Amino acid sequence: MSKPLFEVVTPVSNAAARRLTTAEKVQAALRLGSVDSTLIESIIDAVSGECVRYCNFARPATGGVPTFGQEVLRATWLATDLNRGSTLILPWRSPITTIGSVVEGVTTLAQNSDYRLLGAGMLERIVDDAPASWSTGKIVVTYTAGWALPIDVPAELEGQVIEQVKMKYLATDRDPALRSENTPDIWSGSYAVAGGDSIGESGLLKSLEAALSPFKTWAV
Repeated sequence: MSKPLFEVVTPVSNAAARRLTTAEKVQAALRLGSVDSTLIESIIDAVSGECVRYCNFARPATGGVPTFGQEVLRATWLATDLNRGSTLILPWRSPITTIGSVVEGVTTLAQNSDYRLLGAGMLERIVDDAPASWSTGKIVVTYTAGWALPIDVPAELEGQVIEQVKMKYLATDRDPALRSENTPDIWSGSYAVAGGDSIGESGLLKSLEAALSPFKTWAV
C-alpha cells in the first residue's frame, strides 16, 4: 500500500512545547542548588528529540520536527487503482487523541458508524458495523496527536526523562560512562555503556526505553 502525504496543519508553538519535562523539575531532582538552567533546557531538548527518534515518529513531507507535543496533522491518500483493503495506517505520532475528519472522495464519514480508530494508528472502514474496503478515491484524514507539553506527559515517562537529563547533565564535568568509583586501595570504577545493563543500544537508559515502549511504532 502506498504511503500517504503527511502534513502538519497546526504545529507546536515553540521549543518549550516539545519538552518532555522542565528545567525546574530537573534542578529539583539534582539537589545541587543553583545550576545552569540554560544548559539543562538544551539537554531536555536533546533528550526529547532522542525519545521521538526512538519511537520512530513520522516526519512531515513539508519539513518540521517530529514531537510528542500536541499537533493537528493531515494524511492524504491520492486516488489509486489498487484495492486498499479495510484498514488505513496513519503516519505514526503518539498518542493519537482525536480524529477530526475523514473525507472519502467528497463524502465526510462519521466516526463509529463509517470508520473506527484501532490501535497503532489504524483506521478501519466499516459498513453496518462490519469491516469494508476503503474506496480507491482520494482520502483525507485530519487528526490530533500528542500532549500539551510539559503538563500532560505521563508521570512515569517524565520521571525517566528527568533521569536521562540528570545523567547527561552530570556527565558534562566527568567521564559520561563512569557509573561509580572506589578509591580505598588504588582505584576502581564501573562504566555504563550502550547495550550494557543500564543503557540500551539506543543510548537511552533502559528504564526510559521501557517507559517509551507504549508509544513506539510497531511498523518498520
